[in-house]
Amino acid sequence: MLNREVLAAALAGTGDDQEGREAIERLQEQDLVKIDQSILSSLSHAWKKAGFVTTGVLLAAPDEYEDIPESFYALRIGILANESRIEVKGSLDMLKTCEIRLPSASRGD
Repeated sequence: MLNREVLAAALAGTGDDQEGREAIERLQEQDLVKIDQSILSSLSHAWKKAGFVTTGVLLAAPDEYEDIPESFYALRIGILANESRIEVKGSLDMLKTCEIRLPSASRGD
């Protein structure tokens, strides 16, 4: 189910970018699944800078997602972390220094 509260939070983070807000408003549940899968498929069990991942996913996104701001991808990373689908080291507010990866199976890294 599409969570309108999450979308509202994403819209608040887009600043004055009308195109970004409209692009986020057009998203459907299947779009969120595709975006999340793009994020997950760009990860491994090795740590990667979150900013590198968001930029990579943004650049590789299909044309229908070209107006979605990077802040929305960062929000999706936060949601994936809250769902324990990825691990986070650092603060997601600092994408350049924060690192993310797929969960490790008791590797102790």
